[in-house]
Amino acid sequence: MSRSERIKADIGFHEKMFFAALAGVMALTGWLVSNYEQAPTWMVFLGVCGMIGASVFGIFQYRRIKRLIVELEKC
Repeated sequence: MSRSERIKADIGFHEKMFFAALAGVMALTGWLVSNYEQAPTWMVFLGVCGMIGASVFGIFQYRRIKRLIVELEKC
């Protein structure tokens, strides 16, 4: 496998992880909006923590994708 093919495969993997994080953020946001009044405080707190964690993970994945694209351009 050539270097450019490996980088393309890495980009594909990190894109999937980015979109999974985005889906997690959207799902948790929807759950929080619809259940924040009935859910216990600890569950709302865990939902917010999960949303923040998925957001940070998504940001790191996006940055990794951008770096890989720049690296692919150099090949």
